[in-house]
Amino acid sequence: MRRVVACALVLFATAGAAGCGDDDDDGGASAADLKKQLLPASQIPGYKVQRTLEWDDSVDAVVEGLFLPEETPPSRAVDVYEEAGFEAGAGERLVVKKGSPFEGPQATVEVVAFGSDEDARDALDFVHGEDLKQPCFAVCSVNPSEMAVDGIPGAKGAKLLPLKKPPPNAPPPFEAYGVEFTIGPRLYVVSAGGGPNQVKADLVLDAARQLYARNKGSS
Repeated sequence: MRRVVACALVLFATAGAAGCGDDDDDGGASAADLKKQLLPASQIPGYKVQRTLEWDDSVDAVVEGLFLPEETPPSRAVDVYEEAGFEAGAGERLVVKKGSPFEGPQATVEVVAFGSDEDARDALDFVHGEDLKQPCFAVCSVNPSEMAVDGIPGAKGAKLLPLKKPPPNAPPPFEAYGVEFTIGPRLYVVSAGGGPNQVKADLVLDAARQLYARNKGSS
């Protein structure tokens, strides 16, 4: 299930190139400061924080924060985020308060700072493009598609829903939703995924709107 959810969360992540994310020596964003912009878990009903992550290196941001389709090499994501001027990032992994954290749905809230407003939008376009790819290398049991997002300027959403008639040799079905948006040079991501009917689109959409409201006044 953990691998299935990882495939599901292709939608929603943050990233950064092989070798060298920028640090804060040049006055750019710091992981510690970005961490303060994340949503408190209390604002996502039914979830609790399992782990908090801080990224000063783009490779760490890719490996720990970005769930890619199986056909996309991680180095591709690293290159894209380095070209966008990766500075730092922070994220939270959330699991359900009740039940097994390994079998139940999981959620993420993340923010990554890039070199400019345009760079952040370029990063969003890349992440969203990966959202809409089939997560499995061969046959799959889900269908990716666009998801409408209201109330957040320029936001993009995606969803992965189980096929009604999946191939007989497909992996277990899952369900996932994600929203990405930018504020200035920062990319924000909210996502959740799990087994069929374990997660709802409204939970992700509501959390994304709260995250936007929390940070929309920051430069």
